[in-house]
Amino acid sequence: MKIITRCPKCGEPIQRHDTVCISCGADLIQAELEKKQALQEASVAARRAAEVAGGGNVGGAASGRAAPDESSKETRMRIFDEQEAQRLIHERVSCYVTAGLIALPAVALLTVGILRLQAVGLAEIGTLDLADLRTWAALGDGRVITIVAVGLGLGGSLAFLGLIHRAVGAGRAILEVKLGERPTIVSLAPFTYWGLLLTALFCPPLGLIIGIALKFSSDEDIKGAGGAMIIVSLAVLGVLVINALLGLAEGLKAPAPAAAAPPATD
Repeated sequence: MKIITRCPKCGEPIQRHDTVCISCGADLIQAELEKKQALQEASVAARRAAEVAGGGNVGGAASGRAAPDESSKETRMRIFDEQEAQRLIHERVSCYVTAGLIALPAVALLTVGILRLQAVGLAEIGTLDLADLRTWAALGDGRVITIVAVGLGLGGSLAFLGLIHRAVGAGRAILEVKLGERPTIVSLAPFTYWGLLLTALFCPPLGLIIGIALKFSSDEDIKGAGGAMIIVSLAVLGVLVINALLGLAEGLKAPAPAAAAPPATD
C-alpha cells in the first residue's frame, strides 16, 4: 500500500498515521482516491485524443488493455470471456475426439442388437424374467445379450449426439467472443445425459466406472451426470444381488429328492 506523506489537496506534509490534514481539514483517504480517479480520467482523455489524432485504436481490447470507454467491470468480464474461449477451444477438440471414439462401438452394438432382436423376436425377449438372471449362465443367454447390446448401442449413440452438440455450441461461443459479444453458456446436452444413464442401466459395472471418473470433473453438470450414473449402477447391481440371494434361498428351501426304494427281495 502506498504511504501518503503529503496532503493530496494542499500538499502540506502529514504524519504516517494521520487520517485528516491539519492544514486544510481534508479527509486524506478520500482525497487520495479522488486524486487517483482524476489521474485515470486524464489518462483516458489522453488516449482518446491520441486515437482521434492517429485515426486508430491505441492498445485496444485486442492487446488485453481496457478500451477508452470501458469500465473496470467490463474489462474483467471481457478478459474472463477470452479465458473461457480458450478453455472452450480445448474442450471442443476433446468433444470431437471422444465422439469419434464412441461412434464406432455404439453403431456396432446397436447393429448387432437390432439383428439379434430380429432373429430372436420380441416374443422371446418378453419371456425373460428375474429368475433367469439368478446365475452366471445369464451372461450367455441370447436374450440378455440382445437387450444389453441394444441398450448400450442406444446409450452410446445418444452420448455421441450430445458431444457433437456440445462441440458445436462451444464453437459458437468462441465465435461470439471473437466478435466481442457475450458467449452463450455451453452446458451438458440432454442427449449425453440420457445416453450415460442408459449405459449405467444396461451395463452397471461400466456405468459405475464411468460415473466415478466423471465425478472428478470440474464441470458441475458433468459431475452431476457422474453422480446419477453411480446411483443407477448401484441400484441395478443391488437388484441383481438381491435377486441372486432370493434364488439361493429358494434353492436351500427346496425339499431334497426322495431316496430310491431298495429293490424287492424274494
